[in-house]
Amino acid sequence: MKITKMTLGLFAAATVFMVGCTAANQTMSEESIGLRKTDLYSENTTVGDKTVYINKAAGESQVIERAFENAPPMIPHSVDGMIPITINNNSCTGCHTPGVAESLNATPIPKSHFTDFRPETSIAKNGKIAKNGMEVDNTSDLKTSGKALNTLSGTRFNCTLCHAPQSMETAAPANEFQADFRVEGHNKKSNLADNINEGVDTLK
Repeated sequence: MKITKMTLGLFAAATVFMVGCTAANQTMSEESIGLRKTDLYSENTTVGDKTVYINKAAGESQVIERAFENAPPMIPHSVDGMIPITINNNSCTGCHTPGVAESLNATPIPKSHFTDFRPETSIAKNGKIAKNGMEVDNTSDLKTSGKALNTLSGTRFNCTLCHAPQSMETAAPANEFQADFRVEGHNKKSNLADNINEGVDTLK
């Protein structure tokens, strides 16, 4: 008996349909589909796992490699007594300000944090956006221009918005991501200020 391609196709489709129906009828407990192993509908008995952070003092710890190119580095030491950070009180700058950091073997604050990337933007009478004196339809089409500052940028003073101490918790799934650093040594330093326009082709 000859089996046509159409017959084989119908048989394959029926098999997939039956397998799909069988899989759809299988059930899984809600507690088994994530890290949380408790009832999803009640918080009464749910307690988060205790998180333990590195307790080494600043100067006693080792630099943690960045997760990817130009990623904000993790804080490798205890932050007890250093937070919260305010505009008038930032303990981080005492050790990480360039010039001081090198003498303490600390990671210096990068050039991007001493740069004002905010453009001068306004709305013209015709409703168009004016950016740095030019009318534009889409502000993302323009390359970013930065103005060097002598002090830490006001957008960068709160370090813990991007940087966090490293948790020593081991219950989380293992991270198998492998970062690819294009320049040797950039797993421990930043060059964001130099290549912030990478991938932006339009310049008006």
